[in-house]
Order: sequence, then C-alpha cells, then structure tokens
Amino acid sequence: MEQDNQKTVNPPELAKTFESQIKGVVAEKFSVSPDELALLIEDKDGVYLSQEEPDTLCCFVVGQKNGFLYLVTGKINEGGKSLTNFKTDIVS
Repeated sequence: MEQDNQKTVNPPELAKTFESQIKGVVAEKFSVSPDELALLIEDKDGVYLSQEEPDTLCCFVVGQKNGFLYLVTGKINEGGKSLTNFKTDIVS
C-alpha cells in the first residue's frame, strides 16, 4: 500500500485539493487567519511524501504577514481521496 501511494498520489495536487484543511489546522493551532497563509505548492520541495512514512503528505505553509514557516502533515487514505490526522508546527 505504501508503495502504491508513491505511484498514484501527486503531492502538489493533493495539497491543492485539501488546501483549506491544511490552512485550517495552522489557523486553529497558531491563531492566524487562513487568508494570511500560502501553501508552497509551486516550490519543488514545498510539498512531498515523507520518506519514513510514505502515506504521509508533508506541506510547507508560509505566514505572509508574520513570516513564519509551518510544516503540516496529514495521513493519506483511500488512495489520496482523503487526508486525516493533521499535525502542524513552526519550523522557522
């Protein structure tokens, strides 16, 4: 299953699909407006699958006003049809 995700899941497309949920987890934990957040979808290193856990999407998010860089992770389920178990933290 883990190898199947690497072949069938396009991380940037998945991040676009779940953009509001990704922004929402940052907004909720750090009291930032979702409108002030931008996903680094266009950056080749901005969205990727975890090497340790290939069924985990990792996405960097920038706070446009506060300048913080956040990392949001989520478990990929149903071959990329759902993303659950979101976690986030500030990385810089």
